[in-house]
Amino acid sequence: MPKLIGITPRLLTESGVEKQFINTRYIKHLTQRGFNTIQINLDNPNNDAIFEMCDGFLITGGTDVDPIHFNEVNEGLSKNVDMRLDLMDKQITEYAIKSKKPLLGICRGLQTINVFSGGSLYQDLQDLNNTHNSIKENHEVMIKNHPLFGFEGLIKVNSYHHQAIKDVADSFDVIGRDIDGTIEMIVHKTLPIFAVQWHPEIDIELPFSKLLFDTFEKLVKKS
Repeated sequence: MPKLIGITPRLLTESGVEKQFINTRYIKHLTQRGFNTIQINLDNPNNDAIFEMCDGFLITGGTDVDPIHFNEVNEGLSKNVDMRLDLMDKQITEYAIKSKKPLLGICRGLQTINVFSGGSLYQDLQDLNNTHNSIKENHEVMIKNHPLFGFEGLIKVNSYHHQAIKDVADSFDVIGRDIDGTIEMIVHKTLPIFAVQWHPEIDIELPFSKLLFDTFEKLVKKS
C-alpha cells in the first residue's frame, strides 16, 4: 500500500466564494515518488483521525502567520493572516513532533514549523531592501553539511518571502543561510522534520531541490 502524505490547504476567493486548494506542483513531486496524497481541509471536527492515517506531512507556502503566536502585535506588517490556517499548521507540527512522523515545510511551512516549535519571525525584512522577494533564480544560500543530506556548499534558488526566522526554535539546527545571514533551512535535532524558505517544488531540476524531496521520500518510506 502506498504511503499517504497529508498536505495543508491554502485559500482563494473567487466571485465571493472561498475555495481550499493545493498547488499541483507540490502534489506531483510526491505522487511521482509513489505516494498517495490527501488535502487536510480546514475546520474538520477531528483532524487527529486524519493525521493518524498519514505517514508524513507537507506544510506548504502561503500567507503570513499571525504574530500573536510569537508574542508580537500585527501592526500591518503581517499580511493576510488567517487563524484557521495557523491552527492547521500548528496541529500538524505538534502531531508530527508527538508521533515522530516525517514533516517537510516549504516557505510559510518553515516559518510556522519554527513558530509552533517555540521560535519567532521577522514580520518584514524591510532593512534588506526586498532582496528576498520575487526572485526567480540565483538567490544564493550557503548550506552546511548535515548527515541527512550529505551536501555542503553554495546553491542558487528562488525566493518569494518578506518574512523570515528571527529566533530559531531550540529543537532545530540551522543548516542554510543567505549570504546576508537570513535563515533559509532548518533541520530538527532528533526528529525527521526539516524545512526550507525557498520553493524547491518550482526549481525541481536543481540537484539540491531533488535531494530535498528524495530525502523526504526516504524518511517517509522508512517510518
